[in-house]
Amino acid sequence: NRHVFITERVRYLKHDVPSLDTVVEEDKLRKRLVLAQQQRDWKGEAQALLQLGQLMKWKGFSELGDELLEQSAVVLRDHTFG
Repeated sequence: NRHVFITERVRYLKHDVPSLDTVVEEDKLRKRLVLAQQQRDWKGEAQALLQLGQLMKWKGFSELGDELLEQSAVVLRDHTFG
């Protein structure tokens, strides 16, 4: 009986609570994004948006991930073809 409880708990943690790594990574990327925006570093901004989008999609937030990837594409387009 105890074994089942532990398994259920691990399953719960695996799905619903993001690992510390992804939380730390997301925080780093958000800080990098803000810094790039403040410094008007559009390449850095596009890269941070792209990585954040990929991280969100990986975590299961598909719509948010797509939104961030779209923002990244817009930044690149504006500065590459503008």
